[in-house]
Amino acid sequence: MLVNVVFAAAEAGAANPVTFDLWTLIFQSLNVLVVMGVLYFMLFKPVAGIMQKREEYVENQLAHAAKSREEADRLLAEYQEQLKQANAQAQQIIEKAERDAEEYSRSRREEAEREAEELLRRAKAEIAAEREKALSAIREEVAVLAVMAATKVIGREINPKDHEALIRDFVSKAGERN
Repeated sequence: MLVNVVFAAAEAGAANPVTFDLWTLIFQSLNVLVVMGVLYFMLFKPVAGIMQKREEYVENQLAHAAKSREEADRLLAEYQEQLKQANAQAQQIIEKAERDAEEYSRSRREEAEREAEELLRRAKAEIAAEREKALSAIREEVAVLAVMAATKVIGREINPKDHEALIRDFVSKAGERN
């Protein structure tokens, strides 16, 4: 369609559309340079500044993120170390508590054994004392019975002084034999 228009204009005696005009070329070149200059100062330069600022902002954010990550890694390492120390302290506390419990149990056992031995010693002493009392009572009873039997055999009455002397003599002789 455009070709038909060009040929129609050429036939009508119009100027040759493919002709070269130097002044038109210069004005059009100046026109393009002015448009390029205006675009450079009004569009390309501000857009380049915005792009530069955006790039700096992204780089700063990336650097900040890297620093934050390093800080987080450092804090994580510190927390893990603190956790290890806390676990070690807890283990030491548990071990100490176990040792203390064993020591307490051992001391209570020893104390109970000492108390049992003391009770046994006292019981033996009481038994021995009671035995001695019983033996003494039996000796006296036997002595009294012996004196009474002797009185009947002899047929005379013994005064209290002689009676006591005979009992002591009998008890001492009976005590020597046991």
